[in-house]
Amino acid sequence: MIRINITCIVLPILSSMIFSCTNYDEKKTEVNNDKESILVPEFNADTAYSYIANQVQFGPRIPNSQSHENCKAYLSKTLKQFADTVYDQQFNQNVYGKDLLFTNIIASFNSTKKERIVLCAHWDSRPYADEDKDISLTVLPVLGANDGASGVGILIELARQISLNNPDVGIDFILFDGEDYGKSHDRYNYFIGSRFIAEHYPLQKPKYAILLDLVGDKDAQFRFDPLSLSSHEPLLRSIWDIAKELGFSHFKSETGNGVADDHEMLINAGIKSINIIDVQLVGNIDENPRRKYWHTSKDNLDNIGKETLYAVGQTLLTFIYTKSMYIY
Repeated sequence: MIRINITCIVLPILSSMIFSCTNYDEKKTEVNNDKESILVPEFNADTAYSYIANQVQFGPRIPNSQSHENCKAYLSKTLKQFADTVYDQQFNQNVYGKDLLFTNIIASFNSTKKERIVLCAHWDSRPYADEDKDISLTVLPVLGANDGASGVGILIELARQISLNNPDVGIDFILFDGEDYGKSHDRYNYFIGSRFIAEHYPLQKPKYAILLDLVGDKDAQFRFDPLSLSSHEPLLRSIWDIAKELGFSHFKSETGNGVADDHEMLINAGIKSINIIDVQLVGNIDENPRRKYWHTSKDNLDNIGKETLYAVGQTLLTFIYTKSMYIY
C-alpha cells in the first residue's frame, strides 16, 4: 500500500506450527439479530497466528523466489482442505526488466450461490526494506509478518471456520500477488495482482469486497479509510458497529489518513470495496517507536498480537453470519 496525504450484546471469550493448544471448533456465540438467534463460530487466534508464522517461516515471499513458490504451494494446499474449489490465476509481467510470474490464489465457498462477497489480502512481501534507517538493510527483502501475512492468516482461519459452519452466502477468498513490488513512488508496479484480477475477473461479480491489510499489530487501530467510505459507507459502518458491540476497541469510528491499496483496483473495476487497515503504520507516522517498521527489516512476528487477530477475525465472522447477506 502507498500512503496518500488526505486531510482528513455479546461478550466473546478471548482465545488464549499451534493447532493443539485449544480446540474452539465446536464453540459458537449466540447473537440476537432481529429476534432471530444466530450461532456465530468462535474465531481461533492461536490458529490464525500459526498460519502467519508458517508463511513467515518460508522467508520473504518475493515473486520468482523459492520461498515465494514454497509459500504458494502451502497456501493452495491449506485452502484446499476447506474450500469447495481452489485455483491459481497465473500471469507474467515484466517489472524493472525482469519477467516475473505472479499468482493470485482464489478459493470459493458455496460456489452455486449467485449472491457473493469477496474477502481478500495480499500474500507477497516487499522485495526491499527501503524505509529502513540502516542503509545497508534497504536492499534486503522484508519478511512481511504484518504487511501481508497477517491478513492471509486471518483469512485462512475464516475459511476453516466457514468450512465447519456453512453460512448462507457465497464467499470468494482472493490472495493477491505482487501488491508490494513497486519501488517508492512508483504507483504502477504496486497492486500488480489486484490490477490483473480486476481486468480479468474470473468469477461472478460480487456484491462487494473486504480487503485486509496490516491487521495484526499488537496495538492496531482501524479507522475509516476515505476511499472505503466513498465506495461503500454502509458496509464499512456495519463492520465497525459490530466491532463496537463486541467490545473491540481496535476499531475507531473516525476517518483516518488516505491510503492506496488493492481495494482501489477493485473499485476501479466497478466492485464496491472497503479496506480494514492499520493506516498509522503506513509511512511510519505512528508515535510509538515499536510501530515504525513498515517496509523495514523489523516487520516480523514480534509485532503480531493475538488479541488483534481475534478482534478482526471475530468481527468478520459475526458480520458474515449476521449481516453479509443483507448489505448490497
